[in-house]
Amino acid sequence: MVNGLKKLFEDKVVIITGAADGMGKKVALDMASEGAKISSIDINKEGIDSLKKEIEASGGQCITIKCDVSSSREITEMVQHTMDVFKTIDIVINSAGLLLTGGIEETSDELIDKIININLKSVLYITREVAPIMKEKRYGRIVNIASITGKRGDNTTLPVYGASKGGIITLTRSIARELGPYGITCNAIAPHAIMTKMMSYWDEEKKKKTAEVIPVKRLGTVEDVSNLIMFLASDKASFITGETININGGYYMD
Repeated sequence: MVNGLKKLFEDKVVIITGAADGMGKKVALDMASEGAKISSIDINKEGIDSLKKEIEASGGQCITIKCDVSSSREITEMVQHTMDVFKTIDIVINSAGLLLTGGIEETSDELIDKIININLKSVLYITREVAPIMKEKRYGRIVNIASITGKRGDNTTLPVYGASKGGIITLTRSIARELGPYGITCNAIAPHAIMTKMMSYWDEEKKKKTAEVIPVKRLGTVEDVSNLIMFLASDKASFITGETININGGYYMD
């Protein structure tokens, strides 16, 4: 509560995967500044420990849980740990992901399993764990990170990456239909040209050429993404569910 005004996520408990850097870290910081209690999840313990210090330095609350999101066992333990500390879960931001470049002939069995497990199965695992918690309280917000590649395909990332993100889009709709009657919304975002560490394979020439063909004439930022995620995770978006919203400056419209 600031000057008598309630913060956007005051007393809400939020699980954020992939919170060590990029989009996940930014939305964790922003939601914490709006009163959320953050359960920060990542395989990178050093990264989430640094995030925790930053949040607590600003007066927020944050716990860190090192977790391999491709493991259903570790997901179960992570959700239980969050419940042990905060007693409830209101919001889940599924931000963890793996992007690798290459073509179909380089798509080994190992890479297929790894990308599907991290990008898609993790969302299933987490949703399965939090659904009964949210159903009991008849409230919940789930936001998944898809990609433009899940809508239109791609010829630079491994084909399984786009397939995993397309799976997220369909899964988002299925979850929205099943859990909507319990006051739970589920939406996704489909970013493109957002400058994070994951996009380090883009050289300066590609960045320049991409910005030139984007209608708003710039590349995206983690701030842009965080603003959209926070809207979808808030009660301001309570009548929006099952959607996958493009965030790409108009590069791809559907």
